[in-house]
Amino acid sequence: MSQNIKYTALFVKDIEDLLKRFPPKHQKIFGHHSTIEFEPENLNGIETGKEYSIKIIGRAHDEFGDDLLVENLKSKNKYPHITLSRAENAPPLYSKILFEKAIASNNIKYFNNEKVEVVEGYGIGEK
Repeated sequence: MSQNIKYTALFVKDIEDLLKRFPPKHQKIFGHHSTIEFEPENLNGIETGKEYSIKIIGRAHDEFGDDLLVENLKSKNKYPHITLSRAENAPPLYSKILFEKAIASNNIKYFNNEKVEVVEGYGIGEK
């Protein structure tokens, strides 16, 4: 396994469209992927180049973060998501905290018919 594969993910095909539909709330803008696994041991089960649609289930945001909860069935995360944006002073790996706070306070906006086109693959170098 190559040392430089940092993560496997579902990569958003049209980031500009996603950010237009869900305008970011903070200065540091992302919106490019939903992580499957960080620093994977191998690429087993990863169908590189496979394209499909995933459901956008909901959105949560607070003073630090702004994320979309998505249906990424391969994700190893408790809350599969696409990070839309972060505040400059946001703690690292903030998504799990954001969703736990949002669920506890019933502060998630849920969607019925939102989807995003993605392509499965992996990222190299820095995440």
